[in-house]
Amino acid sequence: MDSPASSTSRVDASSRQNGFGALRLLFASLVILSHAPQMLDGDMSREPIHRLFGNLSFGSIAVDGFFLISGYLITASFVSDSGSYAWKRILRIYPGYIVCYLLCVLVVAPLGGVDLGNLSLRDWAILFGRMAILKLPEMNGVFTGLPTPALNGSMWTIIYEARCYIVAALLGLSGLYRHKGLFFALLLFLLAANILILTPAAQVAASATRAVWGALGEPVLTLRLTTVFLIGSAHRIFSPRYRGWVAAVCVIALVAALFSAALSELAVMTVGGYALFWTALNVKLRPFLTINSKDDISYGVYLYAWPIGMLILWFWRDVPLPVFILATLAGAVACGAVSWRLVERPALLLKGKLRRGQSVDTATPGGELAPP
Repeated sequence: MDSPASSTSRVDASSRQNGFGALRLLFASLVILSHAPQMLDGDMSREPIHRLFGNLSFGSIAVDGFFLISGYLITASFVSDSGSYAWKRILRIYPGYIVCYLLCVLVVAPLGGVDLGNLSLRDWAILFGRMAILKLPEMNGVFTGLPTPALNGSMWTIIYEARCYIVAALLGLSGLYRHKGLFFALLLFLLAANILILTPAAQVAASATRAVWGALGEPVLTLRLTTVFLIGSAHRIFSPRYRGWVAAVCVIALVAALFSAALSELAVMTVGGYALFWTALNVKLRPFLTINSKDDISYGVYLYAWPIGMLILWFWRDVPLPVFILATLAGAVACGAVSWRLVERPALLLKGKLRRGQSVDTATPGGELAPP
């Protein structure tokens, strides 16, 4: 039987004795594992989770994990220091993203068959406009002939993460974090909406109104990712006592639900979320607590994995899948480490200048793949 210390926890979000760093790196690696067969085949036939359960993928599960953790940490960031919240979020999400975006356009695209000299001023304006609003780079003629010819198919989640930052601030400014009953009611409403939007009529309505969702994103994805983010927020706001036996039951329920198209996504964000936070806050193995905790390379791994994979595939069309996965992971880890050391960490250190003695916040911006 678990001791009270190991079976329950109320851990402050600022505590460094947690496994959030290791989990973020794991999720970034799972995105690579999910994307690699899709990049080679152009479909989900060899994606491990989709092949087993027929519904989600490692990538979509990893994205939910990113957004759950982000919701938890971002809410803690706002509650602890709302005054510098916006500046801290900009410093966390923009520098690494901008450098990766520019490298994709100026280096990866030419290597992938694009002649930059053929771009018009309008093309450049569109590219930089998309960069300013955190959208993924799109260029015609890149990686022509490959099954998934996208310049960086992982970047699409970044703008959804930024929108969640805005939602988190609005909820905080409205006082909803203090009124837990109202926050819980909002969460129940969003969960119900996630169920309703799966109905055929709701799908038709979402498709018909797609054109007016430019600022808010694709409706189904916006609803799903915002709900996942706020479930992470709820874990921070309510600070439940996490029990090992409950987490075990949640894992069993999650595996069973993965066989159901109607239940799989809801199970990942709810019972999967409980299991995730129990793991992050209760597992005390030293490697789990130290891996990626100080030098958080997960954001960079996520950003660079897709273009690295595409370049490998561009120059080695018949690369075996295991070699492709390992080579992409190795390249992404190397680029993630460089991004952290030369771009992200220096930007984060600017936060200390906002208030003397303030600790560096390493909340990660989410991240996934090409749409799950």
